[in-house]
Amino acid sequence: MRKLNLNFYYRNLLLVFIVTCLPMAIIAASNYYIVVSQIENEVKQNHRLQLEQIYSNMEKQLTRLKVIGNQWVFNPLFIGELLTGDLRQNSESTRELFVSLRTLKQTNSLIDNAVLYLQKNHLVISDEEGIVTLEEEPTQQVFQKLLEERSNLFWWEQPISPLKYKSKVQVALVHKVTGLVSAPSGAIILYLDKSQMDDMLVSLNLDGQGVAFILNNDGSWITSGRRLSEEPLPLDEAVREAVLDQGRSSDDFIFKRGKISYSVTVGELSRDGWKVVVATPLTKLTAPVVLVSKLGLAVSMIGLLVAIGLSLFASRSIYRPVKNLVGMFREPVSSSAAPLDKNDEFLFIESKWRKTLQESLLMNVKLEQNRQSLKEGFLLQLIQGHLYFFSEEELKEKMALHGWHAEDKGFAIILVRMDGITDDHGKFYEGDEQLATFAAVNISQDLLSSLGEDAEVINFYDLSFAILLSYPSERPKEQVKRDLFHLSRELIDILTRFTQLRFTVGVGKLEYRAQDIHKSLAEAREALRFRDLDKNEQILDMDNVLPQGAVPVNYPFDTENAIIQSMKMGMEKEAVRQLERFVQQLKQSQGKEMLFQQGMLQLLGSILHALLRSGVYSAALNRNGNLFEQLSGIKVPEEMLRWMRTHIIEPYAEELSNTREKMMRQIVSKVIESIHELYPTPISLESCADTYGITSYNLSKEFKQFTGTNFIDYLTNVRLDKAKELLSTTDMKMNDIAERVGYQPSYFMRIFKKAEGITPGNYRERHGKGSSFESPR
Repeated sequence: MRKLNLNFYYRNLLLVFIVTCLPMAIIAASNYYIVVSQIENEVKQNHRLQLEQIYSNMEKQLTRLKVIGNQWVFNPLFIGELLTGDLRQNSESTRELFVSLRTLKQTNSLIDNAVLYLQKNHLVISDEEGIVTLEEEPTQQVFQKLLEERSNLFWWEQPISPLKYKSKVQVALVHKVTGLVSAPSGAIILYLDKSQMDDMLVSLNLDGQGVAFILNNDGSWITSGRRLSEEPLPLDEAVREAVLDQGRSSDDFIFKRGKISYSVTVGELSRDGWKVVVATPLTKLTAPVVLVSKLGLAVSMIGLLVAIGLSLFASRSIYRPVKNLVGMFREPVSSSAAPLDKNDEFLFIESKWRKTLQESLLMNVKLEQNRQSLKEGFLLQLIQGHLYFFSEEELKEKMALHGWHAEDKGFAIILVRMDGITDDHGKFYEGDEQLATFAAVNISQDLLSSLGEDAEVINFYDLSFAILLSYPSERPKEQVKRDLFHLSRELIDILTRFTQLRFTVGVGKLEYRAQDIHKSLAEAREALRFRDLDKNEQILDMDNVLPQGAVPVNYPFDTENAIIQSMKMGMEKEAVRQLERFVQQLKQSQGKEMLFQQGMLQLLGSILHALLRSGVYSAALNRNGNLFEQLSGIKVPEEMLRWMRTHIIEPYAEELSNTREKMMRQIVSKVIESIHELYPTPISLESCADTYGITSYNLSKEFKQFTGTNFIDYLTNVRLDKAKELLSTTDMKMNDIAERVGYQPSYFMRIFKKAEGITPGNYRERHGKGSSFESPR
């Protein structure tokens, strides 16, 4: 006995443990992802709110800065003689100018230094360093380009200072000074205070572990936001590169650097296109949440281990009855047998149950199929009269076994035959005979079931089927006949509608004994032989179809001869045309199927007899089997025509075409032999053609093809050769030689001289006995 693995038990026990501890694990994981996501959203929202405040404050400061610059540009000190005179010689005006620049610098906290540039003499003036002359030409060009800008107020990117003062911010605000003339003569340059701008950003990076900086619209630095460092840190550069890669002017995203994730918020000042970037580390904010989540998972694992121990102890007692049940279903397995299913014990039980159920269903299907097959076989033998050795009581007992109550019952056969399967408008095609019969049988069975008829349908699988019906024996014969005809009409209507075929129904006579049922079928088949070929749907009964008096016979013998002659001559198309004409004539003269079929059998016999007598009987016709039996099984004129064409005319024409050259060579050889034997007689092309059963035209054409000369020239050469032989070897008279080779003497003289250029007498003198001339070779 092989011990069955209890994999299902252990697997599902583990599943119980997992389900027990799974909620805690899900809660821990959900807590982590939800809380971290919430923290990120809060950080982004907080950044966005702070940025909006800074935007507002910074835009106010920058706007005030521009307004201040515009106001000071129109100060009287910056127009008139100050711009054109010599400042070094006018100490009073120069002192007032220094005071004004100092006052301008103090008007706004963002101004780190205020400088006046005068185009005349290239002077740079500040309150701390006084008046400085620009000596270097590159520096002069840089300041000169400021005056060439289109706008009177603009930001100077990457500004330079010729003074000791150096700007720590990468932009400066420039105001052109025009004075009393339209062309600018100087400019007020306001350098920004880096510490003041950093103070605006310090609230966004209080702990210094994140970043908060301002970029120009081209991505260059304005300020890194770090008061203690003039140069950006590596973290600042990394975040700046990420912002530039993202290509976003105002958005939020997560930036990872190493093991730390940063929440990056980007905003843009509306007026100047500056980008304010803030990045806050999330890892430090989410660290408590991660710790709590890990603790939750650890608790879940500990709970799982405890549950495993407790469940193993308790479940063994609970599962023991199931294990015993598995042992009851387990079969002994020999050492050579295949191992049992090792998946689990429940799959083992399920497989056993499914196998038993499948075998039971399969057995039921086979029993039902065998029962139907036995029933069909029994009914087929019954209606064909093959059960003659059973008595009436035995037959009725067997019918009862197959569900028929034959006591006090009469029987009748309806034989249904379908035609027109080769018609173009039908639903079936050639080769679908069994399919069409099967469909008609199923339709008939459904109709009989709906009508509640006590009947069985027997399929002959040859475009015909029979319906065996039973009726109470006390029912009048006339009523039964009416019922059978009514049922036949319903069958024809519904079958024609669904299959688009032509149907003929033969009604057999009524029988009251099971042993005589086959007689009803024989009578129904006989009735079908009297089908009118011009009608599509017919119901035939032997009581109504028997002919009255003699039936005149009008057989188309002339057309038959035309078919035979066309076949002998290898004229396939003409033979088919004559066959179609024959079928049409026979159909018009013999309207009944039986007579038409007899006429077609007569035609087949005449064709085979004629071909046999002519000596050109084709072996290809024998390869098709019993031709008369095959033709007898066809009931439709169109199908008979097609059968004659495909089984008689076409095979014979094909073989005749294949053997024609050989046959014609043999005929020509025989004609040549006849010429050499019968040349003294009045032999002719026409007589030879008649002898071998071909036309003189065909013989002449084939003779010239094989010999290279025509018939009369060949005959003339043979006769003249024989005449030359007689002239050179004998002393026969000219008249005797002429008659010996088949010519009249006078004609012989003319044709010999025409062919040889000399008379027969001259030929004898040259080539006869004792002549000194050599015989030509």
